Amino acid sequence: MKILQLLAGLVLAVAGLYIFFGKSGEGEEAILSSLMRELSNTSISALALCAVLSIFVMWLRGLRWHIMLPKCEDGAHKKGLFRIVTIAFMINNILPARLGEAARVVLLWKRNGFPVATSIGSLVVERILDAIVYASFFFVPIFLSPALASRLQNDVHPAAMLFAVGAAVIVALTVGLLIFYVLKPQWFRKTVGKTGKFLPSKISGKGQNIGAQLESNLNWAFSKRKIIQIAFLSYAVAFCYSLMLIVLASQWGTFGIIESMFGQAFASFGAAIPLTPGYVGTLHAALKTGLTLTGIDPTKAMAMAVIYHALPFVTVTAAGLLFLFSFNIKFKDITQKPVGVKSEEG
Repeated sequence: MKILQLLAGLVLAVAGLYIFFGKSGEGEEAILSSLMRELSNTSISALALCAVLSIFVMWLRGLRWHIMLPKCEDGAHKKGLFRIVTIAFMINNILPARLGEAARVVLLWKRNGFPVATSIGSLVVERILDAIVYASFFFVPIFLSPALASRLQNDVHPAAMLFAVGAAVIVALTVGLLIFYVLKPQWFRKTVGKTGKFLPSKISGKGQNIGAQLESNLNWAFSKRKIIQIAFLSYAVAFCYSLMLIVLASQWGTFGIIESMFGQAFASFGAAIPLTPGYVGTLHAALKTGLTLTGIDPTKAMAMAVIYHALPFVTVTAAGLLFLFSFNIKFKDITQKPVGVKSEEG
């Protein structure tokens, strides 16, 4: 199974790189020479700022995780979450199938004493929050910029606006469900329970387990202060990546916050495709597409995508390795399935 995952990841990476380098209108040598020229024109200060931002993002994620996790019990603690997040992203950078997510669960369980189900639930909630943010980064720029909407329809597909509207509706429904849960938690549980009765027993059972994992990580939703903190941190993480694109674009007059949000939405889509190690290929192809739609020259977009990926990759991987050594835990111990995970999940 692991071999199949690795092969599938390599296929996706190669396909992404083919799209990334293809359709540029130049020969292979011209593409590479133009790309190297654009890379060499990037200032050292821009590279340094992007490297700092890539680590700052890990700290922001760790802080959000600290607020999101439920109250500690039975000796559990929330120390070292920044290091755990960095280690997880380091593993995602070098291994396929998002094994870094499993590492986060194992580390939070082994080092911090949290139940496996709680650890898994916290990651699911985090992914939902990230999906809401990056989906808004897609449809908000389109709704605010007629020129961007026109390029999307002409260069991608005439029905692309329907996809943007659909994304906005899904985000609204997701936020609405969260508000419904906060205002009427008992009613919400009863409604979900009644819906589950119409599903097969296996699906209903898994749904109940997932629901329990999610609910254990939603205590923060009953605090206005924590809701504001988590919303702010979620958007702060995304805007840090957008700031990297603005810095790399060096076109302050034509490439601003709206364009950077749109480009980041495409980058997040490429990074969300599973199996590819380090998001290679899929992120590059998706980000190049998003940047060219904003009006960035294709060669410039390629250079931005390469730097945007390479700097966080190197910086976070190096920091993650240092933190891993400081934990004195073997690499294989955090990339394997946690012992007792079945019993935790029912």
